[in-house]
Amino acid sequence: MTQQEKLEKVSEHFKNAYGQKIRPRLGNSMPINYMQERQTVSFILHPELKETAYAMGQIIGKGVCSEKIRGKNLSEIMDSNKPIASADGYAFEEIVEADDLHAVYRHYECADCYGIPNIGEKICVYEAGVASGMFSEALGKHCRVREMKCCANGDEYCEFLVEVGEE
Repeated sequence: MTQQEKLEKVSEHFKNAYGQKIRPRLGNSMPINYMQERQTVSFILHPELKETAYAMGQIIGKGVCSEKIRGKNLSEIMDSNKPIASADGYAFEEIVEADDLHAVYRHYECADCYGIPNIGEKICVYEAGVASGMFSEALGKHCRVREMKCCANGDEYCEFLVEVGEE
């Protein structure tokens, strides 16, 4: 799909979605249309911004969001983190698996991409960066977080892989 085709597809989506309830359970409690438009169009036009968005998310996660989570290991931290996304109106989170070295979690009704047409891209890099910063700060070890599935890539949910590295 070309950049122009992606932009046309997203533009048509937002024109039709304006004023509509996008997420069935979380609604539009966040300025969801604005968030999605800004992020999606930015990443289609400038894919190199994904790396910057991840780095910005890490800073926010480390400095602001990490205060919200508790735990001595990744499993405990994941359990502590689980209710935050829905409390903030961002998404419903499910922990698929977690041990000391890795975790997999899913976001349903993700504010960044839920309802966006399939543009063949994973775009929740800011969220992955926030999680990386939060988990790294809480554990005192570098945590890499990668988005493995995304609603903007045609998936039913966003899925993230957390990998714990060295201190």
